Amino acid sequence: MNPQKSLPRISTEKVEVSTEKVAYWFFRLNGCLTIVNFIVHPDLVRRDEPHSQRTDVDILAVRFPHRCELFTSGQPMRDHEVFDSVGLIDIVIAEVKRGRCNLNGPWTRRPDQNMHRVLYAIGAFSECRVPEVAESLYSDGYYADDMFRVRLFAIGSEKNDRLLPKVVQLTWDEILEFIYVRLTKYREHKAQHEQWDCVGKYLYCLSEKSSLANEFVETVKAAMGIMREQDRIPTDQP
Repeated sequence: MNPQKSLPRISTEKVEVSTEKVAYWFFRLNGCLTIVNFIVHPDLVRRDEPHSQRTDVDILAVRFPHRCELFTSGQPMRDHEVFDSVGLIDIVIAEVKRGRCNLNGPWTRRPDQNMHRVLYAIGAFSECRVPEVAESLYSDGYYADDMFRVRLFAIGSEKNDRLLPKVVQLTWDEILEFIYVRLTKYREHKAQHEQWDCVGKYLYCLSEKSSLANEFVETVKAAMGIMREQDRIPTDQP
């Protein structure tokens, strides 16, 4: 492809913008290898066991400790601070909400052992170590050893003081401000992106049209069906 050829534009009016897809782009722009809607299937070891999925992980991501984009330019990209490297491979299990940050029951109920099933499916830990890692995630929302750091992330419109302290909470404002800065500061580097999905192209195009970060943030939040702060009805529910 001729790099000088202008790329086709995508309308910012006709794209279906889901919360999971926007979260995916936050993790992708931070160098994570990411799966959206990772399904935890049933064991089907009993005849009466439901055939429906047990649950799903909104975002499952892995990030390597030495990840660095544009290193050879002498001006490498600075990723979000939650990914500051401690020299370990990051494994992220993220729950995505329109409202307040929260974790669904499948990630807090020990008897269900859904955490075990996800860890077995990922394959980072031997079978004998999975119960230890799962218990740490149930108890603290965090596990680390000499190779891996596993963390639960909760993404939503506002933070939730009822969650475990080590659960990483990110608001949509934080996520979208990061995306806006990344796409505007490195606009030329990211200009050739015909392989991106529709939401990635939408975010790039909207970042070009938005003169201020707040304009970008509010437009994407509206597209995701998230009310503005002043339009929300106060609630004490988690």
